[in-house]
Amino acid sequence: LTPLQALEGCTSHAAAAAGEAAVTGRIAPGRRADLTALSVDPVHAPGDELTDAPVVLTVTGGRVTHRGPAGPGR
Repeated sequence: LTPLQALEGCTSHAAAAAGEAAVTGRIAPGRRADLTALSVDPVHAPGDELTDAPVVLTVTGGRVTHRGPAGPGR
């Protein structure tokens, strides 16, 4: 799998498989606001960098539930 295919498998494709594609799986108006932001771009970061990347933000139900350290160069 490419990194993009892996990310889609955990987000939009997982939502579709669960029958929830209309409300979750993508960041968009009207969708459930659940997301995790990493300090690196998960599509372009090398695998070893991705596994150790700090979580900089977690949002659950539209509310910030975690703020972590900023990533490199931020």
